[in-house]
Amino acid sequence: MAKGPIVRINREPIRQGRIKGQRARFPKAISSEEQTKRHNTKFSEIESTVGRILNGGEVSISPNEVTPDRALVFEVIGPLSNVVKFVAAAREAGFDWLGEDLDYGTDDEEEGDEAAADNADSMLYITMPTTRGLQKVLSLWKQYSSNQPKPKTGDREWWPLFSYLSDIRTWSAKDRVDPAVTRYVDRMMLKFPDRPTRLELDLWFLGDLSLREAARKYVSELMLLVEGSVLDFVTIPEIKYQAALVELPNEQARLLGSLQGPLSTADRVMRVRPQSMYSSEAENTEFFVSDDRAPLTSPDSRAPVVALLDGYPLENHFLLANRLRVNEVDVHALDVPVVRRRHGTTMASLIVHGDLGDNTVPIDRQLQVVPILGAPQNLSEECTPLDKLPIGLVHRAVMSLVAGLDGGKPVAEDVVVINHSICDSEGPFGQRASYWAKLLDYLSHRFRLLFIVSAGNSKEPFTVGAYADCNSFETADPIERQIELLSALNQSKGGRIILNPAETLNGLTIGAVHGDSSTGVPVGCVDPFDTISEVTNLASSIGLGLNRAIKPDIVERGGRQLVNSEENQGVVSVWAAEHPDVGQLSAAPSVGLSPKSVRRSTGTSNAAALTTRTATRLVDVLESLFAENNERWLEAETRAVVMKALIAHGSKWGSAGDILYGLYAGHALRKKSAISSVLGYGLPDNSRVFTAHGSRITLLADDIISHDTLHKYLIPIPRAMVGNRELRRVVVTLAWSSPIDPITKRYRGVRLEVVDENGKRDFWKGVKRSRAPDGRVARRGTLQHLVFEGKNLIKPGISGNVFLGVQAMAEMTSFQDAKVPYGLAVTLEMGQPVRTDIFADVEARVRAKRVDVSQRVPNRVRI
Repeated sequence: MAKGPIVRINREPIRQGRIKGQRARFPKAISSEEQTKRHNTKFSEIESTVGRILNGGEVSISPNEVTPDRALVFEVIGPLSNVVKFVAAAREAGFDWLGEDLDYGTDDEEEGDEAAADNADSMLYITMPTTRGLQKVLSLWKQYSSNQPKPKTGDREWWPLFSYLSDIRTWSAKDRVDPAVTRYVDRMMLKFPDRPTRLELDLWFLGDLSLREAARKYVSELMLLVEGSVLDFVTIPEIKYQAALVELPNEQARLLGSLQGPLSTADRVMRVRPQSMYSSEAENTEFFVSDDRAPLTSPDSRAPVVALLDGYPLENHFLLANRLRVNEVDVHALDVPVVRRRHGTTMASLIVHGDLGDNTVPIDRQLQVVPILGAPQNLSEECTPLDKLPIGLVHRAVMSLVAGLDGGKPVAEDVVVINHSICDSEGPFGQRASYWAKLLDYLSHRFRLLFIVSAGNSKEPFTVGAYADCNSFETADPIERQIELLSALNQSKGGRIILNPAETLNGLTIGAVHGDSSTGVPVGCVDPFDTISEVTNLASSIGLGLNRAIKPDIVERGGRQLVNSEENQGVVSVWAAEHPDVGQLSAAPSVGLSPKSVRRSTGTSNAAALTTRTATRLVDVLESLFAENNERWLEAETRAVVMKALIAHGSKWGSAGDILYGLYAGHALRKKSAISSVLGYGLPDNSRVFTAHGSRITLLADDIISHDTLHKYLIPIPRAMVGNRELRRVVVTLAWSSPIDPITKRYRGVRLEVVDENGKRDFWKGVKRSRAPDGRVARRGTLQHLVFEGKNLIKPGISGNVFLGVQAMAEMTSFQDAKVPYGLAVTLEMGQPVRTDIFADVEARVRAKRVDVSQRVPNRVRI
């Protein structure tokens, strides 16, 4: 195989080090005298309840009564400084720890003050007390309220909680019933007036197995009480998940809107929320095409490394025959008529062939498919089965591939990349990690997988205030209209949020860019954007993500979406629309022995599929690269994260970033945050990874790192970058996979940083940061992508290296022993061809000192 554009490098000696971030700023503690005045009545009520329990008397069933088996909430002004120690103290006192949550108030995601944001909201510490636990907390409260000194034992951790206590209460109906339930019930009753309403019940996940088993019986008895039924019940201990899909009489569902009825006060239920479901809309009309591509006559003999979780594909389609391997778990061929196998066929075609209008070379390696979408007879769309919890479908599908089900063998244990172009149509991201995202994050870290996830689509109308009627909108100057639409999209961003599980921490979330192989505009239609600017299409959902991390991570072409409009009392509303003549071209289902139908479609699903196609192409590159060291990429602990780093490595905001920066209001930090929520790190230029060029070289490093450790890399400065003022560029991409804590708001277990030898990001005076996401925002996920450019004169005679450090810090003490895989990609590039071949220069110097050392050198690094 010809030499590729990437050179793999090893690290220098390991250093010990510690990241010193900003000190968290906590609110001032309240005196015990003041707290006693505020809360003594509540503790007296608890004492009264305990007394009745111990005396064998009846306990009130009031929702406000604090009793065993009822979730108790300690609401605190800002987080405790050492939650881990408090959790241990609470468990020792007799409390089953249920989790930590945020009472979201006035969170301004654009301010960028990380320390302030971490402490701007009330924290909810949620427990399930025993009688002994209630007695213990009463005893401690009496000591605290009488101004006794803090104990020297583990009980001392209660004193900070009492000092910051805002309220102590039970988990209420307001906490339990998702605010979206009312609107959801109304829509479902309108759509299916003769059908009971389906809802999900998330249960408190308890540590005791017998209590979890009892919870299932509890839900069954609860359904008997309300004359409902249990359709599905799933328990996934690794992410603290236990939930039921239930069917309720409509009158019971209506009661939830006013926080009434047995479900709103069901103590073992944590949340009642809309049924999670992915539903694909009616598709564009397919049409016959006579394709002159040579069909694949026999399957590729290599094991699949890329999988698709989606609808059932049309396996015998002319473009897909011998290219797919289908594994049935929950959805079977009989469940999906051939003519309705649209979404899975489209995704498979885009992964294998790309946009057919681009005439790219197909990928021969087989694509593993696990169908998780059905096609109910009474609906026109494909969707997740109506009687199943989607999280259970995804869990079983992935486990069937990599671990096996019910004692069986895995059907595709070499799978590394999984395309996940589906999302929860009823679940916009609400600042908490959804269980769906938690599942993907757990599976990715546990099995060294990379999930490529669509951001979700929003085709809801939004207003464009610059126009009084549809005619003025449709006949407006295209450039002016584009600016007005982009501004209106930004103003309506609150209703265009990424859909679960797009907030996934370890996965790669993809937004959609307005572009495809189609040309022209159908008569009577309006194309909202040009395809040169590379802005996102109208329906692409926006971030930010969990703890305000960058989401989507990157964007990819997702087809041109046209725009429909309507006017009501002088207000023009618009929304994204598909048209059969516009969009990305892919295989489509049809009836026949040798189907050749194709169709056009758009959306973030398509963008995710094209990103997965890039990943599939990168497999050969990585296998060859690792083979140079006599290693197998498939066996490497870093296999998924190096893939993730390389997919994102060519990303940049480009012209779209320049347009949005000029359009958005506010200071630079606010502008960058707003652009990040739309474009992420930008649109990748994949040629930079796949194609070698003398004016640039890409270096790839990968390793396993743990808490308080610094890995050091020395990157040779190319001779061509010295002695001139020509534009030079350094691109650094760090990707890793973090373990998670599914019941805390901190969630991410380990944080990585890419730093210079001083613990900062001033890597080399020859370049400086270009316009890109702010560094503070970039620290919050598991992907950091930095672009440096400059024309500073570097005097002749200067030689040496650029120091790059990868540093790890456990964000919770429970993850201090965690082993975290990472991939680091670095590109050195000149802005124009140079006489000296950069690739040859740097490659020779890197390979000349390829050694791997393991000595540890004490060194403390700060940022």
